[in-house]
Amino acid sequence: MKKILALILALAMTAAIVPAAFAVGTDDVSVTYTGATVDATGVAVGGTFYWTLSVSEHSQLFSGHWLIDYPEEYFTPTAQSTTWSGGLTSMINATWDDENAWSDKASFVCNMEYEGGTGTNPVGEAGNMYSTVGMYLTTFDFWGVQMGGPFVRIKYRIDAQPPANLAQHDSAGYYLEIPVTVLESKYFVEGSVIAPGQDYSHDHESIDVINGKVYVNPSSAVTLHTVTFYDIDGNVISTQQVQDGGAATAPSIPETVNNANGTYIFYGWDVDFSNVTGDIDVHPEYVLLGDTDLNGTVTSADALLALRYTMNVVGLTDKQIFAGNVDHASGLTSADALKILRYVMGVITTLA
Repeated sequence: MKKILALILALAMTAAIVPAAFAVGTDDVSVTYTGATVDATGVAVGGTFYWTLSVSEHSQLFSGHWLIDYPEEYFTPTAQSTTWSGGLTSMINATWDDENAWSDKASFVCNMEYEGGTGTNPVGEAGNMYSTVGMYLTTFDFWGVQMGGPFVRIKYRIDAQPPANLAQHDSAGYYLEIPVTVLESKYFVEGSVIAPGQDYSHDHESIDVINGKVYVNPSSAVTLHTVTFYDIDGNVISTQQVQDGGAATAPSIPETVNNANGTYIFYGWDVDFSNVTGDIDVHPEYVLLGDTDLNGTVTSADALLALRYTMNVVGLTDKQIFAGNVDHASGLTSADALKILRYVMGVITTLA
């Protein structure tokens, strides 16, 4: 998913500032950035919805840079607004002094179509689109206005619905994630004198981020295929629904199976299920230990064939070598041929 949205970039702190003091307790150095969870399943292509990034109250937020990614393949930002939670907007406006060079009103700037890595701001991946928003506070003379947090509201248009196999999925449905990256987040320090050249803010000591998500209707249902696994006797031991192009998971089966005919060793599955593109049945392949010629019985001919292989008289397939390697050592040797012959003659009762 290509990244595109919001670099919330703090305004350059170039405004002249006046002294002020703020009481900041130990609980006020943490901040949480929360991306909205939006149900847009009822929004068709061409329709719009609103998504917000909110900053926790009591954060004492002074300034910050935030990067918000959104999937440009499917969404386009069309409008934005920035304000404060609760009734803080009216409180800020009421105390804003237009006659002074400095302002105690929060400032926001939003550029919704910044291309990461290609402009003067180096933040963001080259070629991806972002929206940049700046937030900056100069100063406030009272406690109450600091008891809230800003939030940015962005209006998105849905340009396309994602295929189901490219959307994320949870119990609530299919969604596209809008991750939030905090690049900078500062708060006021108790008793600081705000003046040029002096420190007046510190980085938040604890920053939590809750990524946003938008639930959507996928453009098409996921194509599923049925993969059925069987045991050596033909009984179904596992039935799996696998997404088109996905892989099934092999069930556990016995490595060896004994019957009146001898000992059978699991060799593998008869069908590749690593890239499933249709319904398939998968059966295990077992080989009879010592049955070098793979005819279903162990005779002196198998011992002779194994011996001729060790003398480089004949060649064998991997499956024949697997069957003839009765001592489970490295490769098929004359010792295996001798053991098969002794088994056929009744000198030993098992090859396992």
